[in-house]
Amino acid sequence: MKKWRKWLASIAVSVSLVVVPLGMASAASPVQTLLYGAASMALAKQQLNKMDMNSQKQMLANTKAKTGVLQDEAYSDRLETIQKNLVHTGLVKREYDVYVNPSEELNAFETIGGVISVNKGMMDALNDDELAFTMCHEMEHGEKKHAINGVLKSIGISTLVDVALGGNADLLDILLGSVAVNYIDNELITMDQEKQADSLGFNILKNTQYNVGGAPSSMQFVYEKYGDMYTEGLKRVISPNNHPQMSSRIQKLAGRMAQWSGNRVQVGGDMVYVNALPVVRPAASGDYSARRRAFLIGGNIARVTHNVYGEAPKEDKVVMEPAAAAAVKVTTDVKADLSKTPSGSAAATVKPSAEPELWNITQSGNDISVNGLRIMTCAAGDDSAAIVTKLTTALHAKPAMVSKNDIQKQNKEWTQKYGYKEKKKASKTTAVKKDTKPDSQPDATKEKTAEDRKTPAKAA
Repeated sequence: MKKWRKWLASIAVSVSLVVVPLGMASAASPVQTLLYGAASMALAKQQLNKMDMNSQKQMLANTKAKTGVLQDEAYSDRLETIQKNLVHTGLVKREYDVYVNPSEELNAFETIGGVISVNKGMMDALNDDELAFTMCHEMEHGEKKHAINGVLKSIGISTLVDVALGGNADLLDILLGSVAVNYIDNELITMDQEKQADSLGFNILKNTQYNVGGAPSSMQFVYEKYGDMYTEGLKRVISPNNHPQMSSRIQKLAGRMAQWSGNRVQVGGDMVYVNALPVVRPAASGDYSARRRAFLIGGNIARVTHNVYGEAPKEDKVVMEPAAAAAVKVTTDVKADLSKTPSGSAAATVKPSAEPELWNITQSGNDISVNGLRIMTCAAGDDSAAIVTKLTTALHAKPAMVSKNDIQKQNKEWTQKYGYKEKKKASKTTAVKKDTKPDSQPDATKEKTAEDRKTPAKAA
């Protein structure tokens, strides 16, 4: 008891609080109660940090017991492979325990102890590129210890003060452990923390071989299902109650993708632009809307232009000249990749000289590739010949970008025409069905093959 009182008092002093003697707690004034609350919160944060670093196994066991574990090796292998690829960047500093839970809801979370769980529903809905960004985002919550602040916000100050002043350290640990596990049902992440996880998560993603378009496309999928405000029926999808609007997050992530491309590649509405020239407005295909595909196609083209020009220093500055030795790199990459292409693929020799020779654009069946990287697989409704022609023209065009205002205008027009519309119950008299998508943009099918889930490039 004495040790516990001394501990609480020392923490209170460290935050410049005047600690009332414990015997006076029941008669404490409102101000004194607040002081006790602040000291108790400081103590709880200290304990949570210890749990976060030293109780990973226990937190993993408790979290698994609450959510259940999907007993499917294919799902586990897929998630663990993505985790290893992200860790390989060297940008993930702590160790995480990851697992798939059996819930069909669209959800993923990170909690105390570096535990990350992804619902089966999320695994089924997203391709590997999109799932990789989801993991990047959750890992950044862990890197910045956002869950600790969330757990603290979940605890009533009066309850915490009662436990702390009661002098029972074990009871406080039990309380914190219980709240930490239940926290996954009601995450309290701030808007700034969500923005930080998006930004830093994208930084991890761009240093992998995953398609950076998976960042905005994953958010686009969430938007299409739940709109900007998606609390009903969805407890958390990457971002919880205090999240920024999905449309804003999509636009910011698309902007980061453009900057990474040297500001050569942009998406406005559902149109992909290269050097400010329209290249492709993809058709909807299966579970992929036109705009979701546009982000994935744009992300692939962004990798090609990034390999040549690098990342733009500012969001409104276009990189004008190829990076040093870019032409040589392109030549090497093409030769290496063409050795893996199917028999009969078109192949051109790339020379490290003038800019027009930086681009090797080929088509094999429905696949369109640039410099050995498959940009997209054409679906029904895609005009492959026109896309190849426009892409060739745009890549060789004068460096340029569509203005931010024009992109925003196109996004707004797309949202007004195709954006999320909340489903409403049909009237008993009219039985009119309100759909989330207009007739001009047909609903995506519900089913997706295992190959589509495991081969994200097919999604484009």
